[in-house]
Amino acid sequence: MSTDCVVLVGAGPLPELQMRRSAEALATGGKRALISHAAGESPHDVLRNVANQHVILRLSGDAARWHPQAGSWLEALADWNCPVLFLVGGDADGGIPGTAASYIALSQKLRVPLIGIAQVDGAWDTTARRQDQLPWCGWIPAANHPRHDDGRTALADVIRSGRLTASSARAAKPGQA
Repeated sequence: MSTDCVVLVGAGPLPELQMRRSAEALATGGKRALISHAAGESPHDVLRNVANQHVILRLSGDAARWHPQAGSWLEALADWNCPVLFLVGGDADGGIPGTAASYIALSQKLRVPLIGIAQVDGAWDTTARRQDQLPWCGWIPAANHPRHDDGRTALADVIRSGRLTASSARAAKPGQA
C-alpha cells in the first residue's frame, strides 16, 4: 500500500501548541490540507480514510504506543508506506531529547519511510546535529526568530518534493534538504 499522505509525528515530548503551530506552518507551505488524529484512534481505519488524499496528517500522541486492535501507529505507517517527518523540540542550549534517536531507530527497524527529523524551536547546534547522526532535514525556529520563515519554507519544500532520507547518517544544515 502507498499513500499520498505525509505524516507528522512528535519524537518525544513536544507540547501540543508547538506541534500544532509547526504542522499548520508546514501544511500551508507544503500546499496540503492539514488533518489531525489522536494516537488512540485505530491507525488502519484512519489511514484507510486518508490514504489517497494530498494531506498532512498530524498525529497527536505516542506513535510507538501499542494499539490493542491494530498494533502501533509506526507499524501501520510502515504497512501503508506513509512518509513520516518526525518533529522534536529543541532546547535553548541546542540539545534535543534522547527519544528522538529512539523513534528514528524503531522506525528504521520497522521500515517506516522516513522523510527525516526536524527540530522545532530551541537553538540549532550544527556540530551536535552532525554528531548524533540522525537524518536531519531542517529546523523551524521560534516564530519570532529571524530565520523562522526560511526554516518553515525549506521543510515545506522537502515535504512538497516527497524526498525521503537516504541515510540515517546524513546531517543536513538547517534549511537544507
